[in-house]
Amino acid sequence: VDKSGVHNNIMIMELQSSSTPRRILSTISLILAATAWWALIASHGSNNNVASPPPQSTTRRSKGRPHLRRPSRIRTIANQTTTTMTTGDVNQSHHRRNLFANIQLERTTYKIPHVIEQNLMDWDNINTNTETTTNNKDLPIFWHILKSGGTTIKLMYAQCYYLVEACESGVLIDESQKQQQNQQSQEQLQQPRQPDLLEDGQPSSEGQEQQQNYPKPWEWMQQHQPQQLQLDDNHERRRLGPMPYTPGEEDTQQSPQQENEQLHIVISEDGRKYVNVDVTTPEGISRASQLGFASSNLADVMFTPLLIESTTSLLDGSNNNNSNGHKGRLFAVFRHPVERVVSIFYYLQGATWEPTYNPEYAQWSIDDYARSSYCESNWMVRSLTNKMTGPLTPDDILIAKEVLRRKCLVGLMEGMEESIMRFHSYFGFGDDAALECSLTKFARKGSGQSNSHSHPVVDQTSETWAILAQKNGLDIRLYEYAQELFEEQGKWLKKEN
Repeated sequence: VDKSGVHNNIMIMELQSSSTPRRILSTISLILAATAWWALIASHGSNNNVASPPPQSTTRRSKGRPHLRRPSRIRTIANQTTTTMTTGDVNQSHHRRNLFANIQLERTTYKIPHVIEQNLMDWDNINTNTETTTNNKDLPIFWHILKSGGTTIKLMYAQCYYLVEACESGVLIDESQKQQQNQQSQEQLQQPRQPDLLEDGQPSSEGQEQQQNYPKPWEWMQQHQPQQLQLDDNHERRRLGPMPYTPGEEDTQQSPQQENEQLHIVISEDGRKYVNVDVTTPEGISRASQLGFASSNLADVMFTPLLIESTTSLLDGSNNNNSNGHKGRLFAVFRHPVERVVSIFYYLQGATWEPTYNPEYAQWSIDDYARSSYCESNWMVRSLTNKMTGPLTPDDILIAKEVLRRKCLVGLMEGMEESIMRFHSYFGFGDDAALECSLTKFARKGSGQSNSHSHPVVDQTSETWAILAQKNGLDIRLYEYAQELFEEQGKWLKKEN
């Protein structure tokens, strides 16, 4: 090889060595361009996924807790607590996990009303320690959904379990008994005792003494004053004698109205026991709160349709600094909303004693009621979200579902026997005899003890049914969710037992 050839080969080698960094840079540029293009395509697909309608519910598993559907959405709204999870936690692909490591999706957990969060226990938070369960201060609260079997449960616990109840009956019985006592006292005072007469018509000395010893009104009231029930140290009710009465001291004398402003237990003629409060109206709840209902421990169970009002005023578990605070345990019986609204209409046609009675209903048909502004609309969702007036949003149904999922032991009217057995096992109110009494008199067919009344049935294919279903669409969705919870809770309770 000549010198020129050697020189040419050397030049070629130098050119090749100098172009190596350029090739590396070119290769890197191509890789980056391809990566950017792939990221753009994948990002476009991810945006489409986020914009698509999210699932209505997700699942959650935790040790010791039931597997229940949980309402959630992949978007941000007001009044929510937001937690984050990366796409890598969802996708199993290593490539996509690396590619989208910095992309975050928002998962929402809906806030339930604060008073329900603080004053009601989670239904699956059960204290299995028998020593501490005896001193449990949690008050069972039955959310009375009208015309869904609530009156049946109320009578059952009063007649079979002999529980002291707080509802509307206590005030009615207390006022009736006081009117009877006042009437008897007036009749007694209007019939003065006649002294014995001698043959000459003069009163005898014995008669004069008896006339002089004729009991004064305050003495008669002391002798006939109604006995009260109180609790001893063993949480057993014992009957006490008449309260002491001192004549001549006006500040110690109480009028019947003032006497009514003391919490005590009243007993009906058939032996049912109630606290002398009314927890079914806002005024009654306010009065019970002023009398110290939460700390009285007189009631074994409370029945109220006003969940938010009663939870706010009659429980004090929201005070974290109060070691003696009282919380509630919620349970309820659910019924299909359309069937319930139909039953309410026919019931109110003759229920003149109800606050919602309207004399016009007597001349209406169920179709007239369905098309009127008086027709009930999503009462359950409104009650759980404390939005009794105004429009409801899709988020309200998710909040209502969250309340049921966490706080409520669910029963179904179409499964009343199973529901009663669950309540019996969960709360431990009575023995097997009380349970058998409940099933025989109140749950099984032919018992005849419920508050049911016969009325025409609305055809599910009719226009009237469609109107009622449209006005109660959110309640129907909540009822269907309650049916799912009923199945899930049954499995969990069976496993725990």
